[in-house]
Amino acid sequence: MSAVTRKSRGFTGERIIEIPKDMVDKCLQMPLINRLFITRMGVYPKALYHYYQRPVGISQVILLYCTDGQGWIQLPGGRLTILAGDVFAIAPGTPHSYGADADNPWSICWFHFSGNQCHEAVQAIMDDRSGSPQAVRVPFSEERTLLFNRILDTFLKGYSTSNLLYANLAVPFFLSSFILPENFQKEVVSSGIVNPTDKAIRFMQNNLSRSVTLDNIAQAAHLSTSFCSRKFKQDTGYAPIEYFNHLRIQKACQLLHFSDLRINEVAAQLGIDDPFYFSRLFKKQMGVSPAEYRKSEGIQRKIT
Repeated sequence: MSAVTRKSRGFTGERIIEIPKDMVDKCLQMPLINRLFITRMGVYPKALYHYYQRPVGISQVILLYCTDGQGWIQLPGGRLTILAGDVFAIAPGTPHSYGADADNPWSICWFHFSGNQCHEAVQAIMDDRSGSPQAVRVPFSEERTLLFNRILDTFLKGYSTSNLLYANLAVPFFLSSFILPENFQKEVVSSGIVNPTDKAIRFMQNNLSRSVTLDNIAQAAHLSTSFCSRKFKQDTGYAPIEYFNHLRIQKACQLLHFSDLRINEVAAQLGIDDPFYFSRLFKKQMGVSPAEYRKSEGIQRKIT
């Protein structure tokens, strides 16, 4: 049999959000969301050769929602086939592996959840009346897809208190689409007025590959430098450059996940000429160095 490359990342169109350690700690201190909040999320379309193995599980809930194709999950109690429309929640501490079908690879949306209601969330989603693990089949919902993308896009704007609250307060509503799909209703979305802070954030997102100053940000928001700094912190809880650095490290996580760029090349992609400064900035936010972060995500496996 020829060698097959199994991998945990590297799929066309994939998106992933990794919440920094200091933001996870912040969520734990926020009473509105500390019972259940996102630590990681993403989408893998047509994830050919997707494979993950965790012999002792992890401390979070893993929720896998298959939107197309099929895959499988191996648990201590047996192996499950996961089809389009199936959702499965893996409880914390559960040994498991999962992967895409070789002929019809799945597309999946996935979350990692933490908080003191993880076990309750698993029980509510799985509604395990049979006593044996089985996936839950739910009808397709465009509203569910829109809500998933809204949560992900909110994190892409940065980790302000308002963004952490908005994204995580949407989690119970999102989970309700699996727990009570017959009651899931389309959410009415109102178009908001673009304020100067939103203009500033959009400017930051569009300029992650270069060095940006407070003056640049203020000009993009059509504000004076002093007023921009004051209003931005009032709206987000962060100084503009601090917020910009959060977005940079968020982008760095994606580059470390989805590219083979060296650490200094990742830094250069973010407009940072000094790789040592980049490493210090990354470790301050993520709790580990870029090299340690990449190593912790594993490498491609060659299996005969």
